[in-house]
Amino acid sequence: MAAGGKETRVMVEMPGGLLAQGSYWAGAPDMPAVMIQHGFLQTHEFHTVRNLALALATTGFHVLTPTLTLGVDRRASSLPCEAVHAHNLDQTREEVRVWTDWLHAAAGRSPVLIGHSAGNMNLLAYLEDAPADHVAHAIFISVTFFGSGEVAFESPKHAERARVALDRGEQGLKELALGFCRQYTTTPAAYLSYYDWDRPRTEQALRTANVPSTLIAGGADNRIDLDWIETIQRHGAEVRVIDGANHFYDELHEFELMEEIEQVLRKHVAQ
Repeated sequence: MAAGGKETRVMVEMPGGLLAQGSYWAGAPDMPAVMIQHGFLQTHEFHTVRNLALALATTGFHVLTPTLTLGVDRRASSLPCEAVHAHNLDQTREEVRVWTDWLHAAAGRSPVLIGHSAGNMNLLAYLEDAPADHVAHAIFISVTFFGSGEVAFESPKHAERARVALDRGEQGLKELALGFCRQYTTTPAAYLSYYDWDRPRTEQALRTANVPSTLIAGGADNRIDLDWIETIQRHGAEVRVIDGANHFYDELHEFELMEEIEQVLRKHVAQ
């Protein structure tokens, strides 16, 4: 395993036999381990994830950035909306578990999990059943939800079509909409595994996560309902808002995001 901030490509077998790939930087012996989860249909090469990983690795953290297979062996590129989507959130949750275990073994410590955008749903689903001492902290960046979010194409009508199909025993593909995808072809059960992570479901998971957690939101993020973030804050969660930042923390806000995450890591994670 490479050390000293050098990137190593890793391949891990997932439940069901598919191979998933990611990047790992071995950090300094006394530094925390961090796993960064990409957003919906993206890969670990997505610029927000990649830039954050490089910055943390340069600082000396152990850093892992995995790519979820989404049903594709050795997936290395983002999935287009128009593809057939056979994956579901239960499968992605299991892949998060495998990668978390891998990082725990590689770094020799409980990792910090960082999610971006809809990638936070995978982390929250995993954390519901994860051992309390298996994750040191969770940082949720630009938290969104399904079920007709602020900027999303799905609607209750899409969910109703999926539920009616299930009631009729229809397991075939349906053309629906989800997230930023106007055309999203999937099975009814797989569709609802994502859609049902709506605002109340996500809010409940954030409140009851069995690890300490921090939310980071951009003040200019038009995909985030800031009233919802304030609701989470009233329930006791630590919330940090970066004024002027959008959903992806472009340009100068990228450095502010890095500073906030470093502060959280040094404040909450034992060295």
